[in-house]
Amino acid sequence: MTKAEIRAMVMVKAAIQDNDIVADIGAGTGSLTIEAALCAKSGKVFAIEKNPEGIQLIKQNAEKFGYQNIIAIEGSAPDAMDGLPPLDVIIIGGTSGNMHKILDNAENLLKKGGKIVLTAVTAETTGEVVREFKDRPFKFEGFQMQINRLRKLGRYHLFDPQSPVFIFTATKI
Repeated sequence: MTKAEIRAMVMVKAAIQDNDIVADIGAGTGSLTIEAALCAKSGKVFAIEKNPEGIQLIKQNAEKFGYQNIIAIEGSAPDAMDGLPPLDVIIIGGTSGNMHKILDNAENLLKKGGKIVLTAVTAETTGEVVREFKDRPFKFEGFQMQINRLRKLGRYHLFDPQSPVFIFTATKI
């Protein structure tokens, strides 16, 4: 599950509006899907996840929180993206090695002015993202977040570092 601090920043960068149509690609357990559904109350959120257990969790959480604007799609992107409507926001949390084809599809599905928000936790993915957006029609930016949590140890509090995460935002021009 995406850590709360990272979810918060992804949602800030996504800037999802009430009527937006959103896709969460590589949705995992659906934590970002739920956050997106909260913002796009009058829109729709498509959660694409290849893991059947993840799809079940997404469906359970959508029901638990009363979100009827979530559509869970079991499958791997880019194939599972077929049939999606034009999108305002695309969140990419995992590509399973299909980043180039996913971004090709995303570029075609995304409305002008729409955003892609992508997270990366490995150096390889970070480099791949930068290369992929080099010649695409997007305004591109990125930054790294490092979260440290306090952990009590006796009478002291130690910093418990979490893995750093890169967050990239690409706005279609």
